[in-house]
Amino acid sequence: MRDLIDDLNRRRAALAGHGGPAKVERQRAAGKKTARERVAMLLDDGSFEEIGGLADHAHTPVTPVKNKLTPADGVVTGFGTVDGRPVGVVSEDFTVIGGSLGLINFEKKCRMMDLATRDRVPMVWLFDGAGARTDEYIGQGLAPMHHFMVQAKLSGMSPQICAVMGPSAGDSSLLAAMMEFIVMVRGTSMLAAGGPPLVASGTGETVDKEELGGADLHCSISGVGDNAVDTEEEAVAALKAWLSYLPTNAWAYPPSIVPDDDPQRGDEELLDIIPENRRRPYDMKKIVHAVVDRGSFFEVKPDYAKMMITGFARLNGHPVGICANQPKVLSGAITAAAGTKLRHFMDICGAYHVPLVFLTDTPGVMTGPKSEKEAALRVGMQVAHSFAFCDVPILTVVVHKGFGYGAAAMGGYGADQSAVLAWPTADFNAIPLESGITAAYRAELAASEDPKKLHADLTAEYQRLCGAIPAAAMMKVDDVIDPRETRPRLIRALERALNRRAEAPSPTLRHGVLP
Repeated sequence: MRDLIDDLNRRRAALAGHGGPAKVERQRAAGKKTARERVAMLLDDGSFEEIGGLADHAHTPVTPVKNKLTPADGVVTGFGTVDGRPVGVVSEDFTVIGGSLGLINFEKKCRMMDLATRDRVPMVWLFDGAGARTDEYIGQGLAPMHHFMVQAKLSGMSPQICAVMGPSAGDSSLLAAMMEFIVMVRGTSMLAAGGPPLVASGTGETVDKEELGGADLHCSISGVGDNAVDTEEEAVAALKAWLSYLPTNAWAYPPSIVPDDDPQRGDEELLDIIPENRRRPYDMKKIVHAVVDRGSFFEVKPDYAKMMITGFARLNGHPVGICANQPKVLSGAITAAAGTKLRHFMDICGAYHVPLVFLTDTPGVMTGPKSEKEAALRVGMQVAHSFAFCDVPILTVVVHKGFGYGAAAMGGYGADQSAVLAWPTADFNAIPLESGITAAYRAELAASEDPKKLHADLTAEYQRLCGAIPAAAMMKVDDVIDPRETRPRLIRALERALNRRAEAPSPTLRHGVLP
């Protein structure tokens, strides 16, 4: 027995060498940590229990790759804890044949997904791998689909997140694109169906990995990624922060913490954020930071569709999802990209029982030829599906503009809110008032001797019907509040709404077909 144990310990110790000293040195020279160093950064000290450490590559009938060495077959897998809570981790090892997908490597990943499904544990993927190994996958027949189906079913059951820390192509990039939260490291990460050599072979184009699928491209243009960071340490910190707001799985509620901020705090700066000239933009993030627990706002997709702000925060220690328009960008109009960003974030919150807080200031859904080509109408109506199946407390604060379907998509009238509040600056209409009058009184304005004066008079007449007080008079909002009351009113409404948590939660059921 002792001889066998000694052999086992030698094999385990050899795993720390990854793909060999030269390849480890090359990894570090590229500014990247090893797969095991990344696992150690992520997990609580001493909590990692490895699965499949003794796995080796599959032996195939084709000519073998010379000196093929594949410790753990190029992927480190197992379970541990993050801040005391269990997670599964899959960390691709670029020092082992470029982190490429081998047959046993694939089996290890499938085993982790199987265990995460059975045990209802979050999965954290650390991607740094190329596509399939030619010598192992040639002759394997039809490409597998089943693991993508398993991953799809895991989403909404337990958190599925990843950091892309190196060039990821093929199967790795496809799995990464399915994650609920995707962090990418600038300068080293790439997500692409095929890497630059494959692009050159297939299309004749010459591109580098940044142009093809770098962090800035995916986190600011395509929207495939969520948050771009500069270092691997920042990537791991973002993963941990995201997890801290969510439950371990959909059979549990999000964890509240002991607050260190005054629930009655009412910042004076809220009185002066909206300019006297209401046409001038302002920064909605100032309102977000003034209302939530200090230092608790974690923005998601900060560089994509900037006219929409999404992120997690806490109110008196309770996790909430923040959805807010950003008047600094297109006046807060909802584009197709903004609608997609909103819908995805709402679905995350709905799946994991995170209450939603809407801060509304939008002139509506973006219009124009470009917007129609982007299918803004269809994307906007997908938000209605999110509301229909989102069984969490919803709180709405209308800060300024609340026009048309854009306002409806930001927690409009009848969206099953626990509170609908408005600042005195709130302005309601089906469309912006000036445009509406121009359209409705086109003939009268054309016939008028002084069309500008007539337009101004009509605007003033209608304006008296469009503000916060008339809306409150019709019970279209619950109350008009002093901006300084926003935080305490939201906290009281949230804590009242949390009384609905009288029994254990379960996964959110969804029906219907998205438009």
